[in-house]
Amino acid sequence: MDTVFEDYLAYSAGVRHFSEKTIEAYRNDLKLFSDWLADNELSFTKVTRTQVRIFVADLGNRHFAPASINRTLSCVRGLYRYALQKGLCTTNPAAVVRNLKQPDKLPRFLFPDEAERFCEFPKEAGILWYARDAAIFSSLYSTGCRAAELQGLKITDLKGDCSWAIVQGKGSKERKVFFADFAREAVQRYLTERAELIAYLKEQDGLKTPVAEDALFLNCRGGALTTQGIRYIINRYTALLPNYKKLTPHAFRHSFASMFITRGADIRVVQELLGHSNLSTTQIYTKLDFDHLAKVYDEGHPRAKRKK
Repeated sequence: MDTVFEDYLAYSAGVRHFSEKTIEAYRNDLKLFSDWLADNELSFTKVTRTQVRIFVADLGNRHFAPASINRTLSCVRGLYRYALQKGLCTTNPAAVVRNLKQPDKLPRFLFPDEAERFCEFPKEAGILWYARDAAIFSSLYSTGCRAAELQGLKITDLKGDCSWAIVQGKGSKERKVFFADFAREAVQRYLTERAELIAYLKEQDGLKTPVAEDALFLNCRGGALTTQGIRYIINRYTALLPNYKKLTPHAFRHSFASMFITRGADIRVVQELLGHSNLSTTQIYTKLDFDHLAKVYDEGHPRAKRKK
């Protein structure tokens, strides 16, 4: 790729504090654009808005999903904004190219009884590390944290006897998240076992890696748990519960948001709790699908007996 592409990625990581996951996605997006420019013998600095539209159309013809195309387009816009700041071009040809319309789709979420059942399941399942896993599930559901935010929590981030914490969100933005009583108790129970694990590991000779004492969530070897580790843990439990297939860490975040919205919470409060930069991102949770509405109806109406 062109040097300016690499410089933009470095700028996005170092100055704008984009996550590693976002940087990797942008790298792939820029390669698509760079390869397209090369295939069409076009100069980066002389691309027109019409040519950007042709690039978008080409991605559609290659069966890229609208969400993927829109992310790529957003990346290209950012690239040209950066190039303008550096005096490398005179216009941003992607600025006026509109995003593709995406179908409204409510993200996967759990009803409160389903979420509570899953948070309690580690004790029954008898696999992995019950106290830690229950604390992870309860924390995800109680705080609405992203997996990366939960993974990044340090012991010192916990405040008020585990009743709240400070997390680093996207773009290194800090916000407060809160632990309901059930989650606070789960975290406190885990902290007791965590301390016992650390004490045990320190007594062992020949440890290959030092214990990550500052990280809140640890693996069984004393290292900091990764986001991939959190996904693996969830997958291990969902394998034992057929009704919870395709459950991801983000489903707990969706469940958190849906719970507040359906109970009448102010959407701007929910936006703040989730750490969304744009209100439009939060508004997706106001669009409940038919199954959700039907279940609420069946549970709420005394004479509701719909035929299956």
